Amino acid sequence: MSDVKPRRRDISAALTRTAVLDAARALFTSKGFETTSIDEIARASQSSNGAVYHHFRDKQEIFAEVFRASQAAVMHAAVAAMPSEATAWQRVEQATRAFLRSYVVDDDARALLRQAISVLGWDRVRELDEEQSLPLIRATLAEAMRTGEAKPVPVSAAADILFSVYCNAVLVIAAGPDPGRAADDVETVIVTLLGGLRADPERAE
Repeated sequence: MSDVKPRRRDISAALTRTAVLDAARALFTSKGFETTSIDEIARASQSSNGAVYHHFRDKQEIFAEVFRASQAAVMHAAVAAMPSEATAWQRVEQATRAFLRSYVVDDDARALLRQAISVLGWDRVRELDEEQSLPLIRATLAEAMRTGEAKPVPVSAAADILFSVYCNAVLVIAAGPDPGRAADDVETVIVTLLGGLRADPERAE
């Protein structure tokens, strides 16, 4: 019996936290971070202000968690586009396209990205993005080099450079009036840049 109540409390706390984040996401994407108050988030999540502050230090911390979840969803889409039967280089290209296209179809992801730098600062945004994407970029490039499909350049440096390219590319998509066209443009540029890393196909066989 002694374990039941703590478990119920943990479940209730987790549900409250999720409700707060869901409500905050809806408000941040519909009316913006600056014009959203903790009071509104509490009301929309059917929670008290105290419950909100129990889970989050302030509104900025709530935004950081909402943004982290949004970026995780984008990376999930990129990973899902990497079928195991594809070659390592095909996975690089497919993940790139899926990553960019996720920002075309996900209005919320674009809305959050447009606000992220002003709310969190560039260093924090980069830190959150690195958590989600840099390990995948490194691993995918390393595999392409191992199979001979990519030129043997320093993996960490290549991953860091590509990471910066991807970060700026999605900012272009999020900021423009036509996300689809912007994605087409940046995809063309990135695929061309990636071509410089690709090994001679005949030598990779």
